[in-house]
Amino acid sequence: MADALPPPNDGDEEVFDEPATFIDYNSAVEVKVDDTPAANDDDDDDAMMDDDEMANATNPVDDDIQQQQQQPIIDQSKATFTSHSDAIYAITSHYDGPSNTLYIVSGGGDDRAYLHLMTTNHSSAAQTKTTVPLGHPHTDSISCVALNTPYIHNDISGTIQSNQIAVGSYDGSIVLYSTTDGSLVHVFEGPTDVEWLKFHPKGGTVLLVGSIADGTIWMYHTPSKQCLQVFVGHEGGVTDGAFTPDGKWIVSCGQDGTVRVWAPKKGVCKHVFRLMDVHGGGEEEGGGGGGGGLTCLAVGGGQDGQLAIAGGEDGNAYVVHVSGKKVVATLTHFEESAANSNGQGNNQGGGGGGEDGMDEDDEEFVGEARSVEAVGFCPANIPGTAHWCATGGVDGVLKIWNMNVGGVGGAQLRQKCTRGEDVKAGITRLRWHNSLPLVIASYTDGVVCIWDARVGVMVTSMTG
Repeated sequence: MADALPPPNDGDEEVFDEPATFIDYNSAVEVKVDDTPAANDDDDDDAMMDDDEMANATNPVDDDIQQQQQQPIIDQSKATFTSHSDAIYAITSHYDGPSNTLYIVSGGGDDRAYLHLMTTNHSSAAQTKTTVPLGHPHTDSISCVALNTPYIHNDISGTIQSNQIAVGSYDGSIVLYSTTDGSLVHVFEGPTDVEWLKFHPKGGTVLLVGSIADGTIWMYHTPSKQCLQVFVGHEGGVTDGAFTPDGKWIVSCGQDGTVRVWAPKKGVCKHVFRLMDVHGGGEEEGGGGGGGGLTCLAVGGGQDGQLAIAGGEDGNAYVVHVSGKKVVATLTHFEESAANSNGQGNNQGGGGGGEDGMDEDDEEFVGEARSVEAVGFCPANIPGTAHWCATGGVDGVLKIWNMNVGGVGGAQLRQKCTRGEDVKAGITRLRWHNSLPLVIASYTDGVVCIWDARVGVMVTSMTG
């Protein structure tokens, strides 16, 4: 690896405003009530429904839910793997051109990970599918998976390294497998839990791992199976991290609202971008503040590849220059609605809310609804888009930004992509196409959409 360059809430208890009242049975008086129906009482609105009427009565909300459940989901996939018995939380893939083989690694809530291979015969269009269970007995959900195959040709030593799979779990295990046959290579000891893991872009022989539970980052050398460094400094969980494209820096973001730059060999933090005011103190110039932490990270932006972008729970995304130690832009992804900004929906009666009339549960919901969950830079090889990036949030909005044109916050909003006001699904992940100005976004309702970043139009949506 090259040397690093210098430069409580107790509100659940019930509250009774008046003392309880009890009946004195010794003083009770029997009252006779005439329950004979009035002769001319023909008010149908007050009549009790019989069983048939109750069965035929409908609830508009239930009707909407039932209608959504009854709508058939069209499976547009070319191939399906059904190995998992629970939700899939992590997936990665790599296509090998010479062998026409697609390698897919998946992990899920069933505590299992699998290697899937799909080979296509172009002459006959026939497909061969194989699934290999990855055998380590995890005791908690698989949180992340990675392949080093895209990076092994960049090994600075000139030696072609072995193709490997890395699997991380919330049980704290970090497991290496052979991509060739799925056999177990090694199990690393490390943090309390594993939130994310990434391979070094130069050779794929160094593995970076981050933890939410203990707020640490671990770096391993896979050929020697040794831990090289443990990075400590985040004041909360480390939600994401990566090597810069040149491999000289490590960038991480966390629940403490900071983006930190680390020197891999020395194991020290070179700079801290305090982007969010999560502890009530002042944030770095260019930061938006507003509570919550940073949720996601992407690196490799700009002509020099030194830009990093982090999404926040406050509805903003922050772009920083790693080696220059500057905040480049603050992108306002979440747009406060007129209803929220005008205080619509506040408790005008004055009971039970905060100073703004909003209950604590409502405040928590608003915070969740604004979070930026996915970010990414457009590849520099796509003409005319070298300074573009994308942000996606739980509000279901995909935004395309141009950082080469100064605007509010240091960048210009080019496109705002939405599936329609009636669609409430949020964005979970986004990826830029390798060679076209397209963004692929996945949503919480299981739909995957491809957007043309130049004009903000949906090219296609995929279900299954």
